[in-house]
Formats: sequence, structure tokens, C-alpha cells
Amino acid sequence: MDPMHHSNQEFNHSESAYDQPVTTLDAATKEKYARLFRRGLLFLGIGVSMLGMSFCVNYCLFHSEQSFTVIMYTMTTIGSGLVLKGMGDILGF
Repeated sequence: MDPMHHSNQEFNHSESAYDQPVTTLDAATKEKYARLFRRGLLFLGIGVSMLGMSFCVNYCLFHSEQSFTVIMYTMTTIGSGLVLKGMGDILGF
């Protein structure tokens, strides 16, 4: 079976490509990512707390005759948004 590409050039890999040092992040960039990670953990913790409080409100008020749908959806939406924001900060988006 003949090759489809008929090039007369041969591939020559250079060993020097493997000898190049891996670039490291400078201190300012590391500090920036550390700050984003800490902020992400804060948002994640607050979001999980909001979701937990929303669950508690739903659990406590389920058999009452009061309407708690506004509280339920507001706390769940805010909690979910904070969790997504925290995960985005942790992952670096």
C-alpha cells in the first residue's frame, strides 16, 4: 500500500526541544491564583450554606399553611449561583 503523502522531506526531531526548561509562573501570577482560589472557597461555602438553609426552611414549613415558594426559590437560586461562582473561581474561569 502506497502512502498518500509523497513528500521527500524526512522528519528530524531535535533533542534540544526536550532540553528546554518548563516555564514557571511568576510570583504575581501565583498570588493571583491563590487569591482566586480562596475567594472561590468562600463563595462555595456561602452557596452551600444558602442551599442548606433553603432545605431547612422547606423542611420546617412543608406542613404549614404559609406560602414559602418565594423564599424557597430565592434562596435556592442565590445558593446555586454562589456555588457556580465559587467553582468558576476555583477552576480559574
